Order: sequence, then structure tokens, then C-alpha cells
Amino acid sequence: MVKTKFLYAAILMMIPFFGITQDMINDMQKIMIRNVTVIDQAGKTGDVVVSILIDQKKLVMVTQDKIAMTKADIAFDANGGYILGKLEVGNPAAFIILDQDPRINDDVLLDTKSFAVFAVSKGEVVLNKLIRIDVDSQEQISGWQSYAPPAVALPLSYQNKRKWNVFRTKPITAVFGGAILMENTRWLSDEPVNEEQVGDLSEFKGGSIRGFRAGLGGTFNFKKPWMYLFTFGTRAFDRGFKQGDLSEFVLYDYRVDIPVGSATLSLGKTKETFSVSRLSAMIYEPSQQERASVADGLLPARNIGIVINNTFVKERMTWAAGVFNNWIETDRSFSDNPTVLTGRITGLPFITKDESNLLHLGIAGRYSNAAGGIRYKTKTEIFSGPVSVDTDLLDDAESTFHYGLEMAWRKGPFILLGEYIQSNVRSSTFNDPSFKGYYVVASYVITGEMRQYNKRSGTFKRVKVANGINSGGWGELEVYSRWSSIDLTDNGIDGGKMDTFSLGLNWSPISALQANVNYRYSTLDRTGQTGSNHGLVTRLVFILD
Repeated sequence: MVKTKFLYAAILMMIPFFGITQDMINDMQKIMIRNVTVIDQAGKTGDVVVSILIDQKKLVMVTQDKIAMTKADIAFDANGGYILGKLEVGNPAAFIILDQDPRINDDVLLDTKSFAVFAVSKGEVVLNKLIRIDVDSQEQISGWQSYAPPAVALPLSYQNKRKWNVFRTKPITAVFGGAILMENTRWLSDEPVNEEQVGDLSEFKGGSIRGFRAGLGGTFNFKKPWMYLFTFGTRAFDRGFKQGDLSEFVLYDYRVDIPVGSATLSLGKTKETFSVSRLSAMIYEPSQQERASVADGLLPARNIGIVINNTFVKERMTWAAGVFNNWIETDRSFSDNPTVLTGRITGLPFITKDESNLLHLGIAGRYSNAAGGIRYKTKTEIFSGPVSVDTDLLDDAESTFHYGLEMAWRKGPFILLGEYIQSNVRSSTFNDPSFKGYYVVASYVITGEMRQYNKRSGTFKRVKVANGINSGGWGELEVYSRWSSIDLTDNGIDGGKMDTFSLGLNWSPISALQANVNYRYSTLDRTGQTGSNHGLVTRLVFILD
């Protein structure tokens, strides 16, 4: 009974808002569209980017200045789309916005249905595929200035006054959010060698609640607002739907972010300044379901400490540094717990004016005094699966140094992302072993949405659903593939070497719902043998946003 009540309450909390329909848009008096490109047909002054305001079906403003969000009941981002039609202020709005330049692509005018993203006729919206915006982009950047953006459990647009889960007073702003992830694992093989290496895979099949998390975040409204973040969850459903101890709650984040000049100082439990994968929310990564084995195997999820970060070169580069020691959450003293120093620098050596095409590079370092020893291990990139590679505890380790290299190329809906991470361990017993790994992932959003780039932290954001099923579209559809490798074998330590190939499909019918399926094939070299396994994981995610 307790289990049923808990699941029922969790699912009720996760019931999403199904967005806004086309009829609802027309019921609103004031509609604003930003970042619309007006073509210079005469070829004299050049194209201009404008904002448009429709009030009671009439076009009332076309301006190159930014129109305040408070002027509109609802706002959309045209993302540089090209407008065709009569822009006569005072008359009923009548125009179409195309997602490609008709001067470059002749097919645009021959097949406007395929390239149109917004259309209004006699003041009535007849087509909309644009992304709704709830807050100014600049306000968004200044709102969450911490290096690690809010977790999946929290909405990014906490400044949106229209959301029911936002609480605003003069001294404090607060927003509540949550997510529940349910999945099913089916193993497609269980060969004898692999069973000797990791055990019987039949013990790790079936349905499970991958995660249940909730959070509270917002601002303390000083002259320069401080930000706070508190997220928690339960491990009661780590494997299977059978209920465990509901009192086993976990505090994932608790921190405060303080502006210091143009920089931000973060205090508390947060993510270390290392790895674009680790700094990103897992379910918004291109590979969707689980992080690559090297990111999970060589790096912690979070740590307790201090982080300072900033941007430079006109936000083309970022830097961040941190010092950590999580003795508060262990039964050991500060000196008996590892002290960690981290640093990361990212840059955009190439980015187009409309930011649809960019190249990201990053480098990071991590030093630990390895107090209490070290141990690296990870699963086979399937959450409910067994641990596959494991160094066991290296209690004589004197220190470790990680370095990481990052590269990402994103062009519109396509992204190619890769990382290399290596940990050099100082150990006299094992003659200073090194452990390493890498991954490369390619993703393409079939429905055309683009994964936005966070210039504050040098990471990629979630893909926003441009045309959900609630507005007559198909939602966001993405296909992705990843190759990853981790090697925990060196100098007599047989931790194992694992290579994994992944292929997956993600569908978000609306922004608050995500369904995906992922196939994974892994080979494992360990104990002098080579084994393999492959499995299929399906997942359903509800997001309160």
C-alpha cells in the first residue's frame, strides 16, 4: 500500500503541462516574435533582424530594438528565420516566416509548406513551429551564473512569472521541480565468458525506476542576487519496482552561488570543474540514457567545495577552478579524506554570427592527494547492469592527476562530441599506473531543433521541443550513436578494458515528456578472457518544468 501511494503521488507530481495550442495562441491579445530577419530585397542596406508585436490581431510594432517581455502575453523566438509578407503597422498581421533564406535555396519558395515555421493570415495564427520563450536570453544567463547549471529536476526559466511552481517575494524567489525516470532492460545475450566475468545478467533485467529527483532553487534578491540550489532523491528503487527503504533519501546538490564582480563563486555540494559530460545533465546529453563509461568510471558525480568561474574574450572562452573535500558526508576526518583541485578552460575558436555553427574545445586538469586510497569502477553503460571494470582499492596511492581533452562541433541539428580522459596514479607498489578512456558521440535532431550552447559553462543545453504534439507537430525526434572505451588495466592491475557501441532514438512529444530506446553492445577484456554482451533499454521520463 505504501509503495502504491508513493508511486501514485510521484506520478501525479510529474504530470506535465501539455503546452499551448494554436487556438490558445489566437485567444491571446499580444503575440511577440523575436529574431526575425527582414530581407533587403533592394540590396542596399543589408538584412536587419527585428522584433514583431501583434496586438488584437493587428501588427502594432516592427523594431530593431528589443521589445520587453512584459509587453506580450506570449513570445516566440524565430531564430533568425526569414519573413515574407506585408509589414504594415496598424493592419491585420499577414506574413510567413521561413527557416531558410529563399535567396540561397530556390526550393524554399517552391515548397513553402516544408520550410515555413510560422504563418499568420488576417491576424489569425495558422501555423507555428517556433520555440516559445519565457524569459530574456540575457536574463537567463544572468539568472543562473553558476558553473554547473541547474539539474534536470529544476526548470531553467525560474524567472517566468506565469509558471504555477514559481514563488516570488521581494526578498526571495523560489521554484520547485522534479523528474522521474522509468526504464526496462532486456539482455539479448549471456555468453559463458561474460558470465564468468560479471555474473548472470538475468539478475539485472526487467523494469526499474532509474531515478526520482526533486529540487528547489531560486534567488536571494540582494542588489546582486545570490542563487541557491537544493536537489534530492531516493535510492529506494535502485533496481526493480520493488520498494526499498523510502527514508533513504540522497542530497544531490546543496549550494549557493554568489556574484563576485563578473565572476561567480559557488559554495557547497556541486559538480567538479572537469568534463563537459559530467557538467551536463545526463538526460539532456546527445547520448541520452547513461554517460560514457570513462566519465562514470574515472570521475565522481559531485563533491563538496568551492568553485569560481567566469568568461572572457567576449564570452568566447570560459575558465573555472575548484577545491573540494567531501569529509562532511563521510565518517572520516578532513585530512583522511581526499582533497581535490580542479581547473577547466574552454573556447570557441569558430562560431558563426547566428551561432548555428560552432566549434568547442576544452582542456581540464584534476589533482587529488588520494587520501584513503582510490578505486575506479563502472558498469556496462546500462544502469541496472553489473560492474564490469574495477581496479579494486589502491590503498597505497599517493596522489592522482587527471587531464581531459574535449572537442565538439555543432552545426544546426547535428552535433559531434568527444572527450579523452586519463588518470595518472602515483603508486610505488604498482609502478605509477595510468587509466584512461574516451568516447565519441554523433547526434542528429531529425525534426530540426538545435541544441543550444551555454557560454557561461562551455556546455550544451537540452534540445527544446519546437513543435509539440499539443500544437499539431510531432515533437522532437533525435537519433544518436556513441563509441566509448575505458581501460583500467596497467602495471599488474587487471581492472579490465571495455569498449561499448550504442545506438539510440529519442522522442520528446512535448518538453515535459521523453521516451527513448537504446541498444548497447559491449566487449570486455578481463581475467585473460574476452567476453561480450548486448542489451536493449527503453526509458520513459516525466519532467516537471
